[in-house]
Amino acid sequence: MDFRNFLSITKFTIQDELHNKSFYVLTAVSMIFVFLLKGCFHSNFAVNGQQVNSTTIGYNASIIAFNIIASAGVLMAVLLTMRVFKRDKDDGMAAAILSKPVRRIEYISGKIAGIWVLTYCLIFILHTTVYIIMLLNTGGRIPFFLPASVITSVNILFAVTAVMYFSMIMPDVIAAISMIAIAIVSLVSDSIYAVSQNAAVKSMIGQQEIHVSLWRILWPKLVALQFFSTALIKETPFQQFGPIHPLLNIAIYCILGFVLLYWRFSREELQ
Repeated sequence: MDFRNFLSITKFTIQDELHNKSFYVLTAVSMIFVFLLKGCFHSNFAVNGQQVNSTTIGYNASIIAFNIIASAGVLMAVLLTMRVFKRDKDDGMAAAILSKPVRRIEYISGKIAGIWVLTYCLIFILHTTVYIIMLLNTGGRIPFFLPASVITSVNILFAVTAVMYFSMIMPDVIAAISMIAIAIVSLVSDSIYAVSQNAAVKSMIGQQEIHVSLWRILWPKLVALQFFSTALIKETPFQQFGPIHPLLNIAIYCILGFVLLYWRFSREELQ
């Protein structure tokens, strides 16, 4: 694979998406949400008659914001990816690019990288903004906040790869809905497991072993990966769901999605 072709297509993809008004709308909504969080860092709460300090409030607000932004990143990746191939195919851009000495694997790799880099750069900026707001308003530091953000970028990569593949075999909207459905099932399945590991819940069910279906073990663990990132931020132990770590689980699906996408795209006729 020619690395220069890959970089050129990645750059072109980023520039192409930056011409879409929808990207700026999503960016504006995201920034408004983040800055609305500033009020949480000045709020006063009392629990059992005791005042909760601003650092504790800001710490918890930052973690909530972290997970909302990470989830929004997946949704944004879906929205930006769902029409990438159709747009290039309809306006003849794909055929024009591939008529040059550019291999198809370079084309799809550059497309994936472009959407992934653009989406995650925005998410990283938002996470960094939350961290700075926390730091400036409370003085509290969260050492693993930004490294945990980098981990969630793997979810975005999976979303980009999956939607690109789905869009090759089904209508764009259905491709986006399919990815969202995968995320919803992950939310339900992984949340049930996380709740079952709670000490209070374990005492209620009498410490009995909970049977987990094979499909739940193999299902893409998008939400479990966010739980892992949250545990990293909190510096608490992470209860793994199944024999495969969620980071490895999603990484495997990214590779599988790329292989299927390349296989399908290599058989696509472009005019």
